[in-house]
Amino acid sequence: AGSAVAIGNGAGSSGQGTSAVAVGNGAGTTSQGSNTTAVGVGAGLTSQGANCVAVGGTAGATNQGINAVAVGFGAGNSGQLDNGIAIGFNAGNSAQQNYAVAIGRTAGQTTQGNSAIAVGYLAGNSIQSSDAVAIGYQTGQFTQGQYGIAIGYQAGRNAQLANTVAIGRSAGITNQGGDGVAIGRQSGN
Repeated sequence: AGSAVAIGNGAGSSGQGTSAVAVGNGAGTTSQGSNTTAVGVGAGLTSQGANCVAVGGTAGATNQGINAVAVGFGAGNSGQLDNGIAIGFNAGNSAQQNYAVAIGRTAGQTTQGNSAIAVGYLAGNSIQSSDAVAIGYQTGQFTQGQYGIAIGYQAGRNAQLANTVAIGRSAGITNQGGDGVAIGRQSGN
């Protein structure tokens, strides 16, 4: 396509959009949208939406939505939807929904809901619901409910239900009930 750049074996080989850039073996191989950037082996491999950025091996590899950003190996790898942001190794790796943000190694890795925010290593790692917030190491790590807020080392780590708040080291660490509030070290346990 006009003014597109493709460097690497199979890069930009089928359906590369205008002003798209694909650098690396298999980068932007099929259906790379206009104004996108894919850098790294397999980055933006298939169906990369318009105005996206995928940097790192397999970043934004499959079905990356429009205006999405994936930086780091495996970041936004599969099904990163529109306006999602994934930064870090395997951050937002699978099924990151619209407007979700995952920053840190494996943050928001598997099924991160719409407008959810996960910042820190393993934050919101597995099944973080829409509009949930997890900030800190292992916060909201396993099944964080909608509108849940977890801030601090391992806060709301396992099965934090909807509409809950856990702030502090290990606050609400396991099975924090819906509409619950736990503030302070190991509170709500």
